[in-house]
Amino acid sequence: MSVTYDPFRRGTHPVGVRSDTWTDASRDRSLPVEIWYPAAATHAGQDLDPAVQDAYPAIWIAGDMDPDNPPLIPQQAVRDAAPASLPGQLVLFAHGYAGHRREATYLCTHLASHGYVVVSADHLGFTSWEVEAMMAGEGPIDMTSNRHQMGVDRKGDVPFLIAAATERGYAQPGPVGVVGISLGGWTALIAPAVDSRVASIVALCPAGGRSPIYPNDSGLRALLDLDWSPQVSCLLGVADRDSWLPLYGQLDTFAKLRGPARAVILQDADHNHFCDDIDVGHAWFKDLTMANAEILGTEETDWVGIARTIPPFEELVDPDAAYALWRGTTVAHFDATLRASSDASGLLSHRLESEAARVGARVLTMARNEPA
Repeated sequence: MSVTYDPFRRGTHPVGVRSDTWTDASRDRSLPVEIWYPAAATHAGQDLDPAVQDAYPAIWIAGDMDPDNPPLIPQQAVRDAAPASLPGQLVLFAHGYAGHRREATYLCTHLASHGYVVVSADHLGFTSWEVEAMMAGEGPIDMTSNRHQMGVDRKGDVPFLIAAATERGYAQPGPVGVVGISLGGWTALIAPAVDSRVASIVALCPAGGRSPIYPNDSGLRALLDLDWSPQVSCLLGVADRDSWLPLYGQLDTFAKLRGPARAVILQDADHNHFCDDIDVGHAWFKDLTMANAEILGTEETDWVGIARTIPPFEELVDPDAAYALWRGTTVAHFDATLRASSDASGLLSHRLESEAARVGARVLTMARNEPA
């Protein structure tokens, strides 16, 4: 095993980023997309230069941030950079409920620096701004029906985005990876069942398991299809203090996986320790939980009780350690499973906890159904 293999470090490729809108005519559904890709060598260093790299208006607003004049959020990529000569392997990124396509640029740009092409869509219907508009409207909100619709939409979005990315020449044909957060983690879990091209997934704090936010089951649990090829490898990344999707539900999902699977449990982390701007996201997340109590009521879900379980940010792991952990483990998982890297497999099997400690994260790991 090479001691120089280090998926936690930035890769050797400069990173470009483009935005587009792709339309699935069969469903009359148009999705805004962000594409991160290995850029031409002439852009070396530009993606890390604050004077040149891309920036976009903040989506999640918390505290004293002005929603009419949101701050610009930088991402480590060059807007519309010339691509490298050959397209990379495709990885889909799926955002969470009340999320957006750029909610984890720390991870998407890192994957692109390691040679992957990452496509992320705004899964319209339940993005951040659409959820906020729904909460501000009048009349009752049927969350059971909404969760069912989220699942139906995601099951159609996955094969469409894979086909669109390859047909447009952004990525090479072949096995595909999917990574997602929360509802996006649920999307990763169902992806192999809806598209046989998906060979490897990283599900970060995935929805679909037992949870206090839907104690009476939900459309997502009913639609969670784990009946996919046992050759598909899964890495489950979870937080030990997740207040929306607690550890007991994550472990229950992990136990149901048939193929090779590894769980990485980040200690002293909550539900938003997987996204950009963890501090802002954590505050926004608590605001959303309290708004749910007021607007959705507490007949089905004890939102007030859940809000009380959200720990103070000062008690939680340093955001930089969380970013480093999920960057390194995600790249290593896809290197091991999509590129058959023995160095990546060795790191995951033998050095993951020590490598996590090196970047400041304390983790517990479990593996099941590993190949001999």
